Amino acid sequence: MSVGLAATAALLMVVRTGASGWGQSRLREYLDATQAEWDAERAQIRERSRPAGEGGAQQRCGASYASLSGIEMQAHPEKIKRAIEAGPGARPSPELLAEIERHRPEMDAFRQAARCSHYELTEDSAWVEYGPVWRFMSVSRLALIEGHELAAKGDVRGALDRYLTVAKVGADMSAGSLIDGLVGMQNATHAYRATAALVAGAPRLHAAELADLDQALAERGRDLPLLADALRKERLRLRRAVMSLIDTGALPEQLPPEVRRPIGTIALTTVLPESALVGHALPRMDAWLRGAEQIARDAQRDVSQSARFQEIAIDSLVLHATELNPTMSVDVLQDFAGRDCALRASYLLARATVEAERAYADGVYPEALRSLAQDPCGTGPLVYRRSSNGEGYTLSSVGGNGNADGPRAAGGTPHASGGIVITRRGASVL
Repeated sequence: MSVGLAATAALLMVVRTGASGWGQSRLREYLDATQAEWDAERAQIRERSRPAGEGGAQQRCGASYASLSGIEMQAHPEKIKRAIEAGPGARPSPELLAEIERHRPEMDAFRQAARCSHYELTEDSAWVEYGPVWRFMSVSRLALIEGHELAAKGDVRGALDRYLTVAKVGADMSAGSLIDGLVGMQNATHAYRATAALVAGAPRLHAAELADLDQALAERGRDLPLLADALRKERLRLRRAVMSLIDTGALPEQLPPEVRRPIGTIALTTVLPESALVGHALPRMDAWLRGAEQIARDAQRDVSQSARFQEIAIDSLVLHATELNPTMSVDVLQDFAGRDCALRASYLLARATVEAERAYADGVYPEALRSLAQDPCGTGPLVYRRSSNGEGYTLSSVGGNGNADGPRAAGGTPHASGGIVITRRGASVL
């Protein structure tokens, strides 16, 4: 009897040793296969980290997002949401105006950091560690509301400064984690819609101002916070966890949070070592995220491709071996894809609005725009219609739900259906 138990124990030890070696080998292959991607991501962020301006302007640009302090807003979130969606020219409540004044130092620091474009990139990371994301959510929302207030006072340039600041911060947040990128996406969407609505609703800007605005929008458009980039950052986050596992020998007692002990699989560790389970799970999760990232990129060209998220299957062991399962469900990914196209549509509507204003001549707007972009949320281009008297126009996108079902005319805000409309009704609206 004792001989049989000893033989079984010896066999189990051989199996565990072999499985452990296999798991560590899988993790090293996974690490090596993405080294070039890791280095390229870091190089790209370093390139983006150069301060804005030239010469002395760069030397004076010492602010960074890392220096921002958080703000605690007392207004109810629903009031804040309604104030943002009201659009340019809507007067915020006294309560929200008081919030703006109370947090004036933080907002000024926020605008300065956005102008500097200075990132804090640690040695062991391929993304910017922004810290608590709520800091950016709160101050971005206050900046949008302040923009609406400035527009109501007739300060169009001040309002545009606030909107473009929020759009710039949204673009910068695409250098951060998945959550940072998604928050940046939401804030930038509001900013571009407000920009388009303001340009179409305010007295017409001078030609030089429109040219400067078009250039500013073009610069921000190079780094829109898109879903595909956010998914890539999540893959790189798993990769850093693998680096930790290999460098510190952390299996199985000191697993990092990205690869916590698999739920429902603990019993397997009596036979198989943790390294074998994680060695199985992480490369498969990486492949799943690569597939999701590719679908998100394909959806940038054809929004109907987002339906393919349903095609990606992942086994339960892989899903439970990471902390990604709440974020990576098919329904959530499809919702994010709708937000992704809404961001791009809002940005393109802002660019098209500036184009329409620059084409204004002899008291009328053009019958058609020369280069109307494809609607990211639809199957055709964005829609431009000049009014019957030529003194106004309407620009629209079907919005995040992909249906041309009647957008709302006020301030470029989305209709409940998802459609987005920008309307110019004359030379002076506000």
